[in-house]
Amino acid sequence: MTSFIDSLAANEKTAVIIDIGYAYTKCGFAGNAAPRHIIPTNVTMNGNIQHVFDDNSDLTNLRDRLTEFIRSIYYKYNIANCRERRVVIIESVVTPTRFRHLLAEILLKQFEASSLAFVPSHLGATYTLGRSTALVLDIGYKEAQIMPVAEGVPLAIQFDSLPYAGQAIHKQIELLLGQHAFVIHQGQKQSLNEANLKLSEDILEDIKVRCCFISPFTRAQIYAKNKLDSNEIFKEASSINYPLGPETVIHIPGIIREFACEVLFEQDIDGKSIATLILDSLLQSSVDLRRQFADNILVIGGTAMMPGFLHRLNAELNYLVNISTYVNKLAIKQFHFHSPPAHLNYTAWLGGSIIGALDTLESQSIIREKYLENGIVPDWFTGEQAA
Repeated sequence: MTSFIDSLAANEKTAVIIDIGYAYTKCGFAGNAAPRHIIPTNVTMNGNIQHVFDDNSDLTNLRDRLTEFIRSIYYKYNIANCRERRVVIIESVVTPTRFRHLLAEILLKQFEASSLAFVPSHLGATYTLGRSTALVLDIGYKEAQIMPVAEGVPLAIQFDSLPYAGQAIHKQIELLLGQHAFVIHQGQKQSLNEANLKLSEDILEDIKVRCCFISPFTRAQIYAKNKLDSNEIFKEASSINYPLGPETVIHIPGIIREFACEVLFEQDIDGKSIATLILDSLLQSSVDLRRQFADNILVIGGTAMMPGFLHRLNAELNYLVNISTYVNKLAIKQFHFHSPPAHLNYTAWLGGSIIGALDTLESQSIIREKYLENGIVPDWFTGEQAA
C-alpha cells in the first residue's frame, strides 16, 4: 500500500522535499510522514566515493558532485521525473550563498524544476508542532545550532552555534579507544595503538550508535570528581566486545561507552556548552518572549537521539540556571521540551513535507521562469533580491 501511495505521489507532480545535511541527506515527497530515503551525502565520481561538501574543492568540482548527487536523488532514490516538479530544500541558516545559488542553478536550469523554495531547518521543524513560536536547537554532525522562531519568523540575529555534535563525539571515541580499549585478533590481545588500527568514520559512528549512551547528570558529576580523586571507587558500566571482522574484536570498556558523549556538555574556554546555548538565547530574547521560548523548546538532529540526551540536557539546564552566571539574570527556572511526531533526525524534513503540501508554497518559492529572466535568488533573511 505504501509503495502504491508513493507511486501516486510521484505521478501527480507532488513537490520533492530534500534536506541536505553534512553527513546524511533526507529525500522524499510532500505530504509523506517520513522521507523515502536517508542516504549518506556522498557521490561516486570516476569510481571513487567522494563527499559532496569537499572543503578543498573548487566551484567546478562542487558543481559536478552536486549535479550527480541531485541526479541520484531523483532517479535512484525518489524514482521520479524531475521536470516541472516543485522542490523544497531544507537548509541550514549558515548555508553559504554560493551553494544556494549553485543549487538553484542546477535544479531550475539543468533539471527544470518548476519552482524552488529554501526553508531554514529551524523554521521547518516548528511546522511539525503546529506552533509558530519555539526555541529550536539542531544538533547534527558538525555543529549544534540554536535559533528562536517567533510567530513564524526566524530570529536569525539570535543564531548561535558550537562545534559540539556528532563529529566531536567521534573524535572523543577515537581518543578514548586509543587510551583504554584493546584489540583481540586471532586470540592475541594488544592495545589499539599497538595494532595500528585506523577506524573509519562509519565504524566510529556505528560504535557511537550501538554502544554509547549519555550518563545521568549526578553520575557524570561523580565521574568528574573521581578523575580528580583517584582514591574514590567508581563503578563503571559494563564493557562490550565490538566485532571488527571474522577474527578481530575491539574490547570497549564501560568508561568509553558512558562518557565519550560528555564532550557535548563540557564548557569551552568561554564557558559555553550546549546547555548554555539555550540559556544565552533566552537572555538575548525580549522579556515577553522568554517564557514562551522556555515552554516550547524543540531539539532536533541525529545526535540528539543518543539515549539519555534530553534527560541530561534538562538536568544541565536546571543546574546552570541556579549558578551565579544566570541566577540573577534569568527568572525562568523550568523548561519544557516538545516531542515532535517524527524521529529527531528527520523532523526538519517532515516540516518541509508539510510546507510542500500547503497552497502557500508557490508564494514562498523561486519560480523557474522568473529565475531564467534575472537569475535572482532572494535572501529569506534580509528579503533582498541578491543576484
